[in-house]
Amino acid sequence: GLKPLSRSSNSILSYISRARAMLRASLLLALSASAASAPSAASEPVCHGPACQGEEGGGLEAEAAVLLQVHRATASEETPYINPCPTGYNPKASTKKACSAANLKYTGNTNAVSTSASHCCVPQYWTCNMGDEKYCKTSKQTSKYANPTFLGDTKQWWWDALEFQGNCCLPPNPASAQTATWTMDTRTNPSDKGCKTTKVKGKKGSPSYTLIAFWTGKRCPTTANFGGTYYAPTCTTTSGVCSGVDIGEGMCCYYNPSS
Repeated sequence: GLKPLSRSSNSILSYISRARAMLRASLLLALSASAASAPSAASEPVCHGPACQGEEGGGLEAEAAVLLQVHRATASEETPYINPCPTGYNPKASTKKACSAANLKYTGNTNAVSTSASHCCVPQYWTCNMGDEKYCKTSKQTSKYANPTFLGDTKQWWWDALEFQGNCCLPPNPASAQTATWTMDTRTNPSDKGCKTTKVKGKKGSPSYTLIAFWTGKRCPTTANFGGTYYAPTCTTTSGVCSGVDIGEGMCCYYNPSS
């Protein structure tokens, strides 16, 4: 623990430095526990798709992707997490301006750990990944399948060392779909090098489809177009042969009707 503060200026500076370090460590431990113990009915998966049961790698890298999604106070049996959004919506960190511009409900800093984490209620079937305003927009090339919404640059959350950007959210295709059709990219600081739309040829009974990749500026969420219908593909790390498309760093994304 911290020792009593001495009168010397050097001791004061040392005390402040140690206090800040301990606060950071405590927040990480609290947030890690929150992500693991929050009731499933009040939270949501880190990513969408059959293989998205958790982050690959674990530790701080996994937690970094979780933090950008749902900001909440440490949940426990005594103080359970309460979703501040209406039924069918989930809170995502956002600026008030961006949330209002998207015609979404802004709740502000509700039930959050950090005073700089403010909530915007987005539809539950939207898939949100870290991104930036430059890339998180519709273009002529992507307008047929992607209509992203950028929730504002909130890179000052928690502390500068984590260098967060903002939420880039993709509605399902079609927007009226009652399930997510995009799969979240759970990698940490990936390159856009492998984030390319690719046609996948069917083999031994598996279907042919197009794996569509969308670069948000920070991550590469994917969707699969099979017979004109969009589905959330399975994305998982593999060290062997990828049965779909390797979007980089061994992250294999594929679509299988039976999965």
